Amino acid sequence: MIHTKDKIEKLKHRWTTVRGKKLLKTIQKTKCYLSPVLFRQKVSHFPGINDPELEDDAVDLRGAPLSGFDFRSPIEDENGFSEQIAILSNIHFEGATLKHCNFQDGKLFDCHFEQADLSHAEFKTANINNCSFQESDCTGMNLQGVTLTNCNFSDAIIRDISLDSIIIDERTTFGNILKSEKEKNYHFASIEYKRIKEMYKSSSLHGIADSYHYKEMVAKRKISKKNNPLRWLNYIFGDILCKYGTSFVHVILWSLLTILAFGLIYWAGDHLVYLSQPVEPSILDSIYFSIVTFTTVGYGDYHVVGAMRFVAGTQALIGSALMALFTVIVARNIIRD
Repeated sequence: MIHTKDKIEKLKHRWTTVRGKKLLKTIQKTKCYLSPVLFRQKVSHFPGINDPELEDDAVDLRGAPLSGFDFRSPIEDENGFSEQIAILSNIHFEGATLKHCNFQDGKLFDCHFEQADLSHAEFKTANINNCSFQESDCTGMNLQGVTLTNCNFSDAIIRDISLDSIIIDERTTFGNILKSEKEKNYHFASIEYKRIKEMYKSSSLHGIADSYHYKEMVAKRKISKKNNPLRWLNYIFGDILCKYGTSFVHVILWSLLTILAFGLIYWAGDHLVYLSQPVEPSILDSIYFSIVTFTTVGYGDYHVVGAMRFVAGTQALIGSALMALFTVIVARNIIRD
């Protein structure tokens, strides 16, 4: 859950008292957070630890200064093989300082890292389920080989985060807009969007990957000054026309609009010839000629004369470009899927 700054400061302050420091050492030594019952026995009567807004079976480590702590515990199987694994469930770390902490090879369920400092924390090859990292500082965090299921990184700082070989599900989100873009650091935002895009793509979530590709291109566009003509050309031909190659629907809509607009021009221009005879075309005849011109079919039954020939040539050029763009986008979707 998200707390106010005042609330976070109060949660941090309780660990700076004499009793808080002593209790923190006991928690680190005994690792009582692995059992909610044992944890509550250890922290009974500690101020603010039994906050009614938390679940009865939750472990409250909010605001705790735990930099560099190794959350792994030795686990031994029936054959005597032992390994270090961090198994954490329903622990509240909101506002905690977890810099350089070790969660490697962990299994984390229903943990809350909102507003925590997780810079350079180690999560390599961990399995993270239903955890929230909202507004946390994840700078340099190692998520290499991690499996993320239904996790939330909205408004988190994710600069230099390692996302190699990660597996992610469609419910995991980094929010609609990254924190770096909200702060107008568009260069870093474009880099982060690209890395997130590649992560979703490697997990075969191409639809979500496309949405982050679009956000990446928008962030790159915003790097240029508003009065830069190239920025506006980028916006018109990249964003509006096809959402940077992610939407064939946009191309279809613009194609239909082009056909209709040129059809009206031919109808109003009164330069249409049918079988070498000037005619007064109906609106349907004009749209028909617009379609065959746009698609460059050119049956030859209708054609235009005079200056209107340059209009028809321009439409044929636009039609060729839009049809090629449509083909590329559809082929890309088919081949990758």
